[in-house]
Amino acid sequence: MSIIKENSIVIAYLETPKERYFGVILKLHPSGLIIRGLNVESFNTWIIEVNGGKKGTAISTFFFPWRRVEKIILDEDRDGAESLACTFKKRTGKDVEEFLLP
Repeated sequence: MSIIKENSIVIAYLETPKERYFGVILKLHPSGLIIRGLNVESFNTWIIEVNGGKKGTAISTFFFPWRRVEKIILDEDRDGAESLACTFKKRTGKDVEEFLLP
């Protein structure tokens, strides 16, 4: 069984406003979540940038207080649905960790 911990690739669901972030957990801090990644809405643009030879301008380090975090799920293949990390690998030929880990 996988558990969510530091260095896990995840999707964080946020409230107020509703947003989803894809990235790697840098720290599970008592006051919130520190994640390096990007808004899921920017995922396809990021892949295009990487395929164009850029590291991707959308990648940033974020802190979200726990009051904003609705849930965190591991980015993993489930019930025939491909993980974002797997999609990234298929479309770029590169491992997502190469871009997300500092």
